[in-house]
Parts: sequence; structure tokens; C-alpha cells
Amino acid sequence: MKASLVIPTYNSRDLVVPCLMSLNHQRLEGNDAFEVVLVDDGSTDGTGERVDSLPLTYPIRRIHLPRTENSCRSAARNAGIRAADGELIVFADGDQIIDPEFIQEHIRCHRDRGDVVAIGFRDYLEPGTVDLGLLEKGFTPTALPPVADRDERAQVTDALSQNMGNLATGWHFLYGCNVSVRKEHLLAVGGFDENIKRWSFEDVELGYRLHRHGLTLVHNLYSRVYHQFHPESGQERYDDWRENFAYFTTKHPELEVRNQWVLDAYFDPDRVSRPSWFEAYLRFEFACRAIAGRLPLGRSYEVLVVDADGLDTAEAEIARAGTAGDLIVVDTTDDRGLPTAVQTMRTGHELLYFKQPGPDLLKQTAGSFGCAALLDRAAGA
Repeated sequence: MKASLVIPTYNSRDLVVPCLMSLNHQRLEGNDAFEVVLVDDGSTDGTGERVDSLPLTYPIRRIHLPRTENSCRSAARNAGIRAADGELIVFADGDQIIDPEFIQEHIRCHRDRGDVVAIGFRDYLEPGTVDLGLLEKGFTPTALPPVADRDERAQVTDALSQNMGNLATGWHFLYGCNVSVRKEHLLAVGGFDENIKRWSFEDVELGYRLHRHGLTLVHNLYSRVYHQFHPESGQERYDDWRENFAYFTTKHPELEVRNQWVLDAYFDPDRVSRPSWFEAYLRFEFACRAIAGRLPLGRSYEVLVVDADGLDTAEAEIARAGTAGDLIVVDTTDDRGLPTAVQTMRTGHELLYFKQPGPDLLKQTAGSFGCAALLDRAAGA
């Protein structure tokens, strides 16, 4: 399979250089291949000249778009989609540093499945510079500033399971910094909405349309990127969020879309008492579940533990047990295919999935879902 990695950038030369250098170390299998389509959205900071001077080891095409009043990330990404040769389109932002297994992990999710959207997370780096000389030699964490924080979405998957298909709001998890989908589906839904020109929602709105198009959103646990620190204006971002939310809900008046207003309590910098993003998001998720009549609390869950000895029959056993009732799957193996397989299952019941959870996470889950079997598992972990 060939993947096209589409990266938009605008006047961010010092951020996009480490991003591109990190891609020298991608590890692919067999006949898999990738290209990079870098869409320079009218930069005036010397981005083009600097990129052209880099010692890159992979095919890259740099598209320079003239800067106009219609310039935006949606238009830049759409230009990249049109120019891409790969059957699989992978998106990353120009301020990310990319793990060596990133492309291969996205390919793996799609190789035998034509109808998924694979969503990965990011880690946030502390302020600091990247050691380009060290990064040129190989991918090593010592070339990067330390990790300051995990992706905020990881709090939700810790609490409600890593089965993104079981979330009522999984489409809201589509962030343009780490996601992949086959090109045919992007073209079928019309790509990114170029009416969304300011920060936020251009990627989430695409996620909603891909969800409505019938695709399954899955959490790609192993496609990691690292977000380079750069200052941002909270008030400006909030103003953008409000404007784009109004557009989003006008275009899609469904109640599940309008429920995103719950998140305003987090984004509004003038609120005296603001919930954390995690608290606001749980309210959003449970509001959408309540509409669908599928609140997961107060249920009786069976627990199925998958170990190396049972891996060969795990998919069939999960499908059987999941069809019979609500199920919590604890996967203790190193297998990377099972998470995607589980997330594409539709059992008609709650299907929670946890990959190699530690005892603290098992205890948290046991408390949340009233499952004593998980406490026994945590005690033996």
C-alpha cells in the first residue's frame, strides 16, 4: 500500500523542519511506500528555501499556494489530497515530530479494511529546541524536549475504553494532526469544508461527515506524534471556536452536533469556574449517549481476558461474548491487530476494550462500571 502524508504549513519554518527531518526514519514493511505532500500555504518566512535544502531520504512534493483571503487549513489540506498519489491519505500538522512507526501503523489499520478512519494521539513537548544534528542521525527521544503531557483524548479512552467505535462522539476525536482515511472516501464526502477558515472544527466537521458516510472510527494506539511547543492566544482561539461552532451547527443541526456546546464551558477564558477538558467532554459524551438511550452505567459486564495462549481465537470469542451481553475485554498481549479488529465489531451491546492496562486503570474501571472481576485482575497484575 502507498500512503500520502499531507502536511500543511504556514510561516512555521522552525517547526516544520524537525517534522520533515523526523520522517527520514520511517520503518516500512515489504512493498509499502509513502510520499510527503507538503502544502506551503503562502509562507513568507523562507520555508520553501529551507525545506529544499534539507537532506531528506523520501519522496516529497512541496506545493506553494498563493496567500489569499480564502487561504485556510481546509483549502491547504484539500490541495494536498488532490495532489496525492497514494490510495491512503495520512494527515499530520507541520508542528508535529513523527514517530518512526507512524506511517506503517496507519497502513496496518487500512490494509485489510476499506471503511475505517484511523485516529492517533499526540504527546505535548515542553518548550525547548530540537537537536537537528542528533535527529538527522536517528530518531531518539534525547533529540527532543521532554514530554510535558499526554493527549487530552487519552483521558477519555482511559475512562471509557480504547474502543473508539463504542463512543457516541468518536467523530469529535478526528484531529488533523494524526489521522488517516482512504482517498476515495475523502473525495466522496468532498474533503475539508473550506468555509471553515479559522482555528478549530475543520477536522472535527470532516470526522462527522465521514461518520455519517458509514465509516468506522478506530483508535490507532501506535501511531504517535509529538507536538512542538509554541505559544497560542487563548482568547483568539475561543473567538475562532465560537464562530466555527455556529457554522458547524447551522450546517449540521442534529442534536449530537449541537451538544458540543457543552465544551464551551472549558474554552471560555472569562468563566470564573471552568471544568477541565475531560470533565466537559464526559458531559458531551454522556449527553449523546442519553439521546441514544445507551448510558453504560448500572449494567452487568462480563470480563474477558485475552492472553497469548488465547490470541488465535480471541476475535471469535470476543464476538460471541459481545453478542451475548455487555463485555469488557482486557488484552494483555503485544498483538497490534486485535485493537483494530475489536473496534470494528458491532455486537449490539457495550463493548469496552483495554490494551495492557495497569492495575490502577483496572481499579478505576472496576469502580466506574461496578465490575468486581476487574478488581481481581488488578490484584493479580
